[in-house]
Amino acid sequence: MALILNRRLQPLRGLVDLTPMLNVILLLLCFFLLSSSFILQPGIKVNLPRSVYAEGSPASRLIVAVTLSPQQYDDKGAPLPRQPVLYFQDQIVTVDQLRAALDELPASRIKPTIFIKPDKDVPVDFISSLLDAAGPRFDFEIATQPASTGASP
Repeated sequence: MALILNRRLQPLRGLVDLTPMLNVILLLLCFFLLSSSFILQPGIKVNLPRSVYAEGSPASRLIVAVTLSPQQYDDKGAPLPRQPVLYFQDQIVTVDQLRAALDELPASRIKPTIFIKPDKDVPVDFISSLLDAAGPRFDFEIATQPASTGASP
């Protein structure tokens, strides 16, 4: 006598509806995009000096970033002095080229502000040469980053 087994459950036949899965994926994508914060700072990344009274990043197109060149050594292994490297509109420029680029800007009734983003090791006399290069036509602000919370003014 042979035992005959019959299946009661039949596999579902037909198309799988992907709409609910796509809805969940799009909702997750919207959630992550809205909950994340994107901070886009134009210009070159520099190690800004710290200040207790630091404010937000500038929203101007007149940003001058100043960094120091990479450390180089002479043939005896002694470190050579690092020279400041100047960036304006994401391009390396000299002080004279910066002066020429600022002179080409159209005149306006309000005084434009130049934001200087210096590396914390850039000498102050180089920053003052930038102020002299721009002249009296511009206002200046020096960008800083917030000091740690434990600092006192």
